[in-house]
Amino acid sequence: MRSLFKLAILFSVPISLIISIFLGRYPVNPGEAVRAILSIATPHLVHSPPETVKTIVVLYRLPRVLAAAITGAALAVTGASLQSILRNPLVDTYILGISAGAGFGAALAIAFLPPVPIEFVAFLGALMAFFITFSIAMLWGKGSVIAIVLSGVIVNALFQAGLSLVKYLCPDPYKLATVTFWLMGSIGAAAFWNKVLRMGIVVTLCAVLLYSIRWRLDILSLGDEEAVALGASPIKERAMVVAVCAMAVATIVCYTGIIGWVGLLIPHIVRLTVGADNRDVLPYSMLLGASFMVVADDLARCLTSTEIPIGILTTVMVAPFYVYLLKRSAGVWR
Repeated sequence: MRSLFKLAILFSVPISLIISIFLGRYPVNPGEAVRAILSIATPHLVHSPPETVKTIVVLYRLPRVLAAAITGAALAVTGASLQSILRNPLVDTYILGISAGAGFGAALAIAFLPPVPIEFVAFLGALMAFFITFSIAMLWGKGSVIAIVLSGVIVNALFQAGLSLVKYLCPDPYKLATVTFWLMGSIGAAAFWNKVLRMGIVVTLCAVLLYSIRWRLDILSLGDEEAVALGASPIKERAMVVAVCAMAVATIVCYTGIIGWVGLLIPHIVRLTVGADNRDVLPYSMLLGASFMVVADDLARCLTSTEIPIGILTTVMVAPFYVYLLKRSAGVWR
């Protein structure tokens, strides 16, 4: 049964990617879409499709689909990693304040620091949130799991207040509208090849690093005493994992805005279907997260005449299902 679930997750990615290229306001048949994609690499060997089709597929739909896949994969793998090291199924980068920190940095750059790259300020905000969370946890909780989680809740509230303050003080109505809509989340803002390339490089490096220490994630999920007995250093390794997750999420947030719930839901589904071993959880969380986000973005841009902010859509899609999964998987985390 697990093999079937693995195959289903594996094939969900290419299927969702291919179907998504055909979906949109402008109809594109499969043959024209394939020729448009092939014409990128072999412009002289493949009969080129109409220029309109080529522009839509190559410049708009393909980078948007890839951006959605990268976003979903990053949110899912970071959520799975944090849930393992903190032994808490309700943890992701949003709960720990990392997403809010990145969002605060990006909003600050949009509203008050236009010459400064948004990515840089968002990354600084994520690292600041990470540093404050761990500092509080170390000072008053000696780096324990519960101290990190509670510190994250505090830091998340702090940066959410900072976001509200940025919006309140923003002097330009246009920039205020930009920050407001950006916070709702949108893959369309990341649907450019240069942004897709940056996101892909950072997320790939972070995912490879997390997968290379997958066995340490398994050890940390056993508890601090067991981890120390097996030769691990829980506090240092948790700090390293959270820093890597902060880098990946900061890169995503600065292009797409804040998208919640994905890092909470997808690892739950993967653990219920393929088991709790991080050798399987991490890669299959990435794959399922990628296909889920691609489908969610298809719904966001095709359900109505105007695009629905994907942060709103993922919350509506995931929240009821998450309540059901939490009830089913509660015994796994006791």
